[in-house]
Parts: sequence; structure tokens; C-alpha cells
Amino acid sequence: MAYVALYRRWRPQGFDALVGQDAVRIALSNALTTGRIAHAYLFAGPRGTGKTSTAKILAKALNCEQGPTANPCNECANCQRINDGSSMDVFEIDAASNRGIDEIRDLREKVMFAPVNGRYKVYIIDEVHMLTTEAFNALLKTLEEPPAHIVFILATTEPHKIPATIHSRCQRFDFKRVTNEDIAKRLREVADGSEIRADDEALKLIAIQSDGGMRDALSLLDQCGVMADTVTAETVRNVLGIVGREALRELVRAIGRQDLSAALQLLNRLAEQGKDVRQILTELAEYLRAVLLYKASPGYHEIYLTDTEEAISELAPLFGSDRLMAAEERLHQAMGELRFSARGRITAELCLFDLCRIEGSTIAALMARVEQLEHQVRSGVPLGAANSRTQIKPEPEEKQAAAVAAPAASRVKKAPAVSAVQAPAAEPEPAAAVKAETEPKPVSEEAAAATTLEYSGDWTEGEDLWNQALEILKNEKKQSMVACAAGGYVTGYENGVLTVGFKNKFMCVRMNDPDYKKAFEEVLLRLARQSVRLECITAAKPAAAKPKAAPKQPPAEDVEPAVKAALDAFGGTLQKL
Repeated sequence: MAYVALYRRWRPQGFDALVGQDAVRIALSNALTTGRIAHAYLFAGPRGTGKTSTAKILAKALNCEQGPTANPCNECANCQRINDGSSMDVFEIDAASNRGIDEIRDLREKVMFAPVNGRYKVYIIDEVHMLTTEAFNALLKTLEEPPAHIVFILATTEPHKIPATIHSRCQRFDFKRVTNEDIAKRLREVADGSEIRADDEALKLIAIQSDGGMRDALSLLDQCGVMADTVTAETVRNVLGIVGREALRELVRAIGRQDLSAALQLLNRLAEQGKDVRQILTELAEYLRAVLLYKASPGYHEIYLTDTEEAISELAPLFGSDRLMAAEERLHQAMGELRFSARGRITAELCLFDLCRIEGSTIAALMARVEQLEHQVRSGVPLGAANSRTQIKPEPEEKQAAAVAAPAASRVKKAPAVSAVQAPAAEPEPAAAVKAETEPKPVSEEAAAATTLEYSGDWTEGEDLWNQALEILKNEKKQSMVACAAGGYVTGYENGVLTVGFKNKFMCVRMNDPDYKKAFEEVLLRLARQSVRLECITAAKPAAAKPKAAPKQPPAEDVEPAVKAALDAFGGTLQKL
């Protein structure tokens, strides 16, 4: 007898055997018990969550000789025919290969015939979103006025692609991803019933890698079962090409210490072992996500599926929250680039380069660099001295808040801490450096933006230009520029100079960089039809009221003499309606 795959041999034969779909099971069982059977159902959800299996169970429940019943017997002739696929009353149609209007027209002609053996003719259309627009239109008429003996069950993984006219004529049931606990429990039942020896850790790892799909989990268990006498976690890793906890832990530690050389050597070693680049980046993103969530909520036990609490707690002090957010953004960007990259290895290497140097133009990356500079100042490291080989171990966040500047051995007097955003671009001369260290400096961002300006010039026109420029750059997909400029506020526009204030000095410095400044000035030139110079300053938002635009007066020669005399006598302005 030919071997039958586990996912087929252990397919649920009744509603009670459905794993992780309690809401669907209860709703359909109650409908069958009360006789409130709809003529069309829409089953939507991720692949491998039981949509087709539920459709077959519903077909048996409708045609069972003891039914309609919520508990088909699986022993009568009708149930047996549906189980072995020989029933003349249940039709499975794959919409991916039968998606045209001709197939649906043929279906419309056949639905008029009465059932052969059962009470209902059941049409199960899988991946129904693949039907063409014409085919949907042809199916619509049948769904509107179906014969009494017809039940349609439409299954799809992409319900948003189904026309609203089809949606409104079906009862929709959403299938959710099965939890890891439910999958692992079911895998244990299948393994014991199939005489497959498997460790609990291996089954838990299979559940995690199946991403909520019961069918994928059974297929993976089937594959691992022929690889070894006893399925272990190492067996699962070898089958899937998983990097593994130990290698990931080492890679995350190298990134946390900003040791690019060690990170690249680890990447090379994993590649030589045959690990896929995308898999490496995916698992790295999952591990850093666990570290980030550990820093935010150590009691969230879901993260300990990635690694043990002891291992994550050891690595957490190497990262700040902003740096972890920037790392996640960079990893997702790299994974997107892999789809179009001819050499995935290069993409991964450049990604590690950025992760170790905290590079990037996103807000999270900028905040991560600010965070690193602040830590350098608190630790007494001279600004600009750190390079790509410098390994800085950040302090725990709870200690950072209470940290003070440590005295350097070469300093004559103890100097107050300096905010990272106030760091000078170049090191001062020795005399100036001594003077800078002996003079107190502001420590807060508010103090750095203490200068308060007043609105000046044609402020309203300047604000219009600024908002239009932001909108144009947003439409041109220059999101990093827009994100950096979003915190600015126009304080004046006169003599061809648009003045924009920023409370955050770091953002102000970035906006004054030649690339950003040139991009904005080019857009302002297109809008104003004249050269506009952008001047970004660090200043608090003006507290005074915004000036109102002066009403434009008509030319003096257009004013009648009598009107002009009245204006001179009584004062006032002339407005054109």
C-alpha cells in the first residue's frame, strides 16, 4: 500500500478534531443543529489552517445518512464516499487552474441537477480569489438565486481580492493561525500515533517554524521523521537550515559590541555551512525583537521561545531601545532588497556594517546615534574619538538616567556633562579646550533651544511654501527628508530667505547638510519661481501670535477720487471682494 503523508492521514474527520478554530466549530455546529444552513459560505484565513478540511466536514455533516448533523458518523456510504473523494455530490474545484468564465458557465449548468446520493450538492471552490472578473460575474447570478439543494463553500487566503458583491452573499468565517501550544500538542498526538519518536523541544521548534499552519507542521514532522530515529531540535534545524540559538547569540553579541570583524566572520561561517542569507537575517530580526521586548516587558514569555531568559538578559545591556528599533528597520530593508539583489551575500554584509556602526537615515537610526553620543559624553570618551573599531558597552537604561560625567585623567577641573546634541564638529585648540571644560554648559535640549525668535516678514507665504515643499517631497518618496523636516516650524520669510526653527539641534544640523538643504531649496525654487535660501536654526517656537497677512491694496490709480478722499478722511483699507 502506498505511503500516505501525515497531513492527509491525520486530516480532521469531524468538527471536534479541528485544531485552534473553536469559533468556526461552534458556529457551524449550531447552524447544523438548528437547521439554519446558508446557501454560500466564505472561509478565509492563512494557508494550512483547516479551511478545506472544514469544508469537507461540513459536506459530510449535510449529507450524512444520520443528518444533517453536527457529528457526521464517518461510517455511512455517503460519509465514506466523501472521505475517499468518490462522491458524486461533492465537487472540489481549484480556482487557480479553473479560473475562466467557461468553467463557471459549465458549473452553472450542472447545479440545476438534483443530488445523486445525498441531500445537497456541495461545491468547494479553493483559492476563489483567483477567478477572473468575468468568472465572478457569472458566479454572482447563481449565488443570488441558488437551487435549494446547492451549497457553495468558497475558500481563500486573500479575501480582500473578492468582489464585495460576492462577499455580501456569503456567510464569512475567518480562520486564525493556530497557536504554537495547540500545534505542539497536536504534533505529540500524531507522533505517538504514527510511532515517531520526537523530543518535546523538537516539536515546539516545528510549531514555531510552521507560523501557525497545522498542515505545514505535519509536513515538517513527516520530513524530520525520516531523517533520524529520534527527532531532535538539531534534526529540525538541519532540515530547515535554521541558524540556531548559539550562532545567533554570538552574532547578536558581536553587533552589540560593534565588532564588525567578528560579525562578518560569523556570517561567512554560516554561509559556508549552507545557511541561506535570508534565513540568517530573518532569525537575526527575530532575536533582536526578543531583546527589544525583553527591555520593555521581561514578563512577556513569548520572547523566550527565541532564547532563554538568561541569554537574552545578558545581551540586553549591549543595546539601547532606539538602536534596536533602528536595527529592526535596517534588517527589514535588507530583506526587501534581497528580492532584487543578484548577490544576497553583499546585501547581508552591508546590513551588518550598518548595524555595527548604527548607520541609516531613519528617525530611529538618528536617535540611536544621539543615544550613543550621549553615552560617550557620560563615559568621558572624547567626541569624535570613537570609530568603527571602538566597542562601547551601553549602560543599563535605568542607570543612564542617573549617570553623571566621569572625570578624565587629563582634566584639571571636573567639568559638567555636555549633551550629545551640543557636541562641536571639531576638537578645539588646547587653550580653548581648557576653557570649554571649566565653563558650565547647558545639559538639556530646551536649554540648547533657549533662543526665542519672533515671527517676521511674510510669514504666511513662507509657511505655505514650506508645507507645499514637504508635500512634494513626500510624494517623491523622500521619506527620510520629510521625517527630519517635520519637526520644523517657519519663523520668517523675507528677502528671499525662509527661516525654519527646530527645537531638536540634531535635526537642525541634518537639515543644514548640503544634500538635504539643496533638495529643499530646489523644491522651493519650483514653487516660488525665484531663488529661496533655506536657513535652519535651533530655536524655541515663537510665543507671540502669528502675524496676519496685510490685506493687499489696489493700485492708487485704480481708486476713484471720491473714494480716495474718504480713505484719507476716515482712515481704513480697501478690500476687493
